Amino acid sequence: MSDPGIEALSRKANEDDQAACPVTLVVSGNMVTGHIVGQGTFEADTSRMVEMAREQASDENGAVDAMSGLVSAMMEAVGDDESAEYVHVSVQEVMTGAEAIHLGGSVFRFRASEIEGFTIGTVETKEG
Repeated sequence: MSDPGIEALSRKANEDDQAACPVTLVVSGNMVTGHIVGQGTFEADTSRMVEMAREQASDENGAVDAMSGLVSAMMEAVGDDESAEYVHVSVQEVMTGAEAIHLGGSVFRFRASEIEGFTIGTVETKEG
């Protein structure tokens, strides 16, 4: 079962793709801080990552083209999946134990039922 508050934030972000709400989530025992964004932002970020890989590879690299086809198939399946509620988060940091992993805004897709807790707002870690 997932929290109706987090599902409402996710639905609103999907309705208005410009919306972004700062959150801190607990997912599988790890603290994740970032912004809830719409599925459109997740799709755009995934497409951007494929294009970056294409630019970094040589023109003769068939693996990038194959990956692009796989990602396109995945995105089509993602758009058709109504079996579960998902939350898309532009992740700034993942805190696991005492260590923070800085991700700088990659968009992650979480199954809403796997989020163990949340709060509005992000947290910052300081090295010291």
